[in-house]
Amino acid sequence: MVRRGLFSIALAAALIPFAQPAAAQNYKGTPKPTVMGYGPFGNVQYKSANSKPAGGKCGNPAVDCLFYGGDFLYDAVYPFIANALANETTVEVPGSPYGAATWVPFTVPAGETWYVTGLFTNNLASYGVLDQGTEPTSVAYWSINEGLYPGNGGTVVDSGTSPATSTPTGRAAFGQTEFTVQVTGLRITLTAGSYWMAVVPICTNTANPYCDGVFFLSDVEYINTTPTNAFGPAETVDASLFDAPYFGLSFDPANGPLGACAAEGCDAFSAGVIGKSK
Repeated sequence: MVRRGLFSIALAAALIPFAQPAAAQNYKGTPKPTVMGYGPFGNVQYKSANSKPAGGKCGNPAVDCLFYGGDFLYDAVYPFIANALANETTVEVPGSPYGAATWVPFTVPAGETWYVTGLFTNNLASYGVLDQGTEPTSVAYWSINEGLYPGNGGTVVDSGTSPATSTPTGRAAFGQTEFTVQVTGLRITLTAGSYWMAVVPICTNTANPYCDGVFFLSDVEYINTTPTNAFGPAETVDASLFDAPYFGLSFDPANGPLGACAAEGCDAFSAGVIGKSK
């Protein structure tokens, strides 16, 4: 489908073989949208024995990168700047098309046309998979919207639910391992303007124990420095929105006094757009 846009703690995750947990952890009680609000978590990590940490443009040198917000950073000296916001449809955070989605802004520069073939988000997760067995794959809802503002989801440029890969980045924090959840095979044309994107892993089989896991979209720190590996037009700070019917929030600011992320962090997020420009 082609549509045209109108405008537009300090853990270094080691690669370890996967061993299926005896039972999925269950985070009952009063849910909170941030990783710190949910915690403390146990040290539950999934790693593929043959996986390698991603690096370079868009976190992956093999793809054509248009935009990447940058890598998540957990600074042991300033741990309060690191955070992550719920980004999932799971047993604990159900909903349709998602239970919670963090929307990340990006900009197509004036005079350019982007041909988008993929989208991804980097998420701190308990398992990194949902209900697709033991392989690091899942299903994700994705969307590109324009004209978002607090309380309003704007206009959908294109959206869908697609198979998604879930690949460990080599980073971890808060007892969670970070995974790149990526959808490809898209055909979306964007003209110059401002957009927001979401890629949300979703559970389709609540009987599967992996659906009891959690996913949080990793934030990045633009206030003190440019995030590592950031690429393309800079992500607009404090422009992300959090839409979560499960939490009773409708496109609330991700950061700020009235934001969904009541603690520090959440100024910008680790997400990207894949494709080519002309």
